[in-house]
Amino acid sequence: MQFIHRALTVSVIAITCSAYAASSAAQSTLTLSEAVRATLQQNPQLAGYTFKVNALAGEKQTAALRPEYRISADLENVAGTGEFSGTDASELTISLSSAIELGGQRDARMNLVTARQQQLQSTQRLLTLDVITAVTHQFIQLLAAQEQLALQEEAHQLIQQTLSSLTRQVQAGGTAESELLRGNAALARSKIALQQARQIVSSERVKLSAYWADSSPDFTAVKADLYAVPTAMPLPTLLGKLSGNPDLEQLTKEVDVRIAEVQQARSERRPSLEWSAGVRRLQASEDSAVVLGLSMPLGAGSRAGGAITTANANQQSAELERDSARVQLEAQLISAYEAHRQAIDEVNVLRDEALPSLKKAMRSTANAFDRGRYSYLELNLAQSQLLDAQQALVEAAARMQETRIELERMIGSPLNEQNFEVNP
Repeated sequence: MQFIHRALTVSVIAITCSAYAASSAAQSTLTLSEAVRATLQQNPQLAGYTFKVNALAGEKQTAALRPEYRISADLENVAGTGEFSGTDASELTISLSSAIELGGQRDARMNLVTARQQQLQSTQRLLTLDVITAVTHQFIQLLAAQEQLALQEEAHQLIQQTLSSLTRQVQAGGTAESELLRGNAALARSKIALQQARQIVSSERVKLSAYWADSSPDFTAVKADLYAVPTAMPLPTLLGKLSGNPDLEQLTKEVDVRIAEVQQARSERRPSLEWSAGVRRLQASEDSAVVLGLSMPLGAGSRAGGAITTANANQQSAELERDSARVQLEAQLISAYEAHRQAIDEVNVLRDEALPSLKKAMRSTANAFDRGRYSYLELNLAQSQLLDAQQALVEAAARMQETRIELERMIGSPLNEQNFEVNP
């Protein structure tokens, strides 16, 4: 549960309360924490681990058993010839036998199963985090689609207003009819873009709810702040946190399993000591005697040599894979960090420099158009440039959040401790 809580924190910290959702307060909105909670409770991928846990629990129960006791009965000197005919000279032996495990074989078996249980727990945590990361990415995609839809709706209303102004100017004889025809064509294209944006939102909403096995989502919008710029963290600090990477943890557990296999193989070098004890009944003399037996297989050490060699090779291979993965993860972390910083820079430049200038230019062009100083083509160009910049901001903000999630997934913890989650 601590890991799940950490995973929730890693995901929820990325994005929070949305301007889009704020304008749609009457709608049924969904927060990221709610989406994650539903996924953890109902995702089919996560449900199957219960059976694997139970299976390993059964294996550990079996591994903890000591060698079984065996009871045997031997009847000799019966149904022969001469004095051994019938049962007059028979000998009946009843004995109890078992084995004494040497070399810590039982402990080695249990340690191996314990290592496999810990590996399964790590695998389950890894899958849980991967599913939560995927849910968060899909949440961001839906959030970005909502923002794009809001932009298309705004652009469509603006084109309608412009078309109304064009109609008045044409009727007054101040503008050529061809300008009005261009405006009608722009409105038609805007309708298509608006329909596409709505379809994308609907599709992304179903993709999100599929993570908790719901093909008919009952929410209409997600609620988060796509434009919240995360606190920067230096690259050396991130590299230092790479030891918390869940994939490395999983590979470390694999090494632990291989070490346990080596220990078990080595325990087999000392053979088990077989013993037996019983009573023999001598029918001919009507006497009884105690029978004791002890046996030990020969050559057990040499027979275990192959298994030890294999186990050692598997351990070395697992250690090499872990070390190689760390080198690759460092390269991936550096690449993701650069992409994250680039996305942050794009968001800051577009939001603080490009958009204010384009909005001012569009207002100025619209005022001049209303006075007949600018043509419709000039106004349309200003509107298109502003819409393109707004769409670029949404895309950059989505990349900023997605790369942040990737960085947090790599280091296995939030980039900072501040939690931006806002209760609905």
